[in-house]
Amino acid sequence: MGLKMEELIWDVEGKSTIRAFRKGVIPGLIMQGNDLNKAVRLAMGLGLCVHENTVHNIVVTQAKVLIAMFLNNEAVTGLSYHALGLGATAPGASDSLLAIEATRKAITSSVRTGTGIVLSTYYTAAQSTFNIKEGGIFGNGATATANSGTLFSHFLQTEDNSAGLNDLTFEYSFRIK
Repeated sequence: MGLKMEELIWDVEGKSTIRAFRKGVIPGLIMQGNDLNKAVRLAMGLGLCVHENTVHNIVVTQAKVLIAMFLNNEAVTGLSYHALGLGATAPGASDSLLAIEATRKAITSSVRTGTGIVLSTYYTAAQSTFNIKEGGIFGNGATATANSGTLFSHFLQTEDNSAGLNDLTFEYSFRIK
């Protein structure tokens, strides 16, 4: 007696953490030979984080389709871009874009442990001078162009950096269980 396909249920859950550091803290630690993740840990240990916020997110339906495509050996590419937006509309499972995408960057670091992945992205103060309301992770054909690729997750996360006072790091983590 084997497992029936309809009995296979995977749950994908994720969260996003934003950390704000005064301009120059993270680049200074990176210039000393640290990678982004170590620079963030050092800055946190030194009490140099001025704000931190963690939110859970929606892993959208098309992300689950992307996983199914991979399992079916269809040509797909991984998660490669983190985007920031200005929209405050609650994310939904059918989302394919951010409400108002303001900017995006290539993911700086990706680490997989078992069924979990942590993606980290760093924005200088000059790259993130927005009143941020939302964020998203994109892959499968994503480029630096807004709204390109496949949206994997969408989340509301606020950080008013419109004055450009802080460099921002984002740590997006998810696991399949």
